Amino acid sequence: MQAKKTAPGFSDFSCSIARALDVVGEWWTLLIVRDLFAGMSRYDDIREDLGIASNMLAARLKRLLDAGIVERDVAPDDARSWEYRLTPKGRDLYPVILSLMAWGDKWATEPGQQPVMVVHKSCGEVTAAVPSCSVCREPLALADLTFLPGPGARSGPGTARVGRYLTSRP
Repeated sequence: MQAKKTAPGFSDFSCSIARALDVVGEWWTLLIVRDLFAGMSRYDDIREDLGIASNMLAARLKRLLDAGIVERDVAPDDARSWEYRLTPKGRDLYPVILSLMAWGDKWATEPGQQPVMVVHKSCGEVTAAVPSCSVCREPLALADLTFLPGPGARSGPGTARVGRYLTSRP
């Protein structure tokens, strides 16, 4: 009897980035999440917006459902259709989406040609994602950060050497 092969993934990596990519790192996945953030909920609307093949969209949505990032319900006006919504776990991806958008606006878009503007409701100003310290709220600059191994750090797949670099920092 032959053992069932599983798709390669990063779930056994001792790295939060790798584990997150295992869930949302496939092509199309974050664009589907983006469309859900924009207010789309119908399968056909997402498929048409992205121009994605139906089988690919179905596979990505199933993965997002299985990961608890989206939930689905029967559409109220058509029992043959599904509506998809972000769960609290899915909504927690908003900083990822905003950060990727800010990077894309800076490095992959012509100056002044951003496809979407983010407006902060409190002040009414156009804004962009800026990482800040969760404790003191000061902006985080790379030069001001030190990366240290955490309590779950271990050497293994995907982290065979990086730990040596982390521990060598002051």
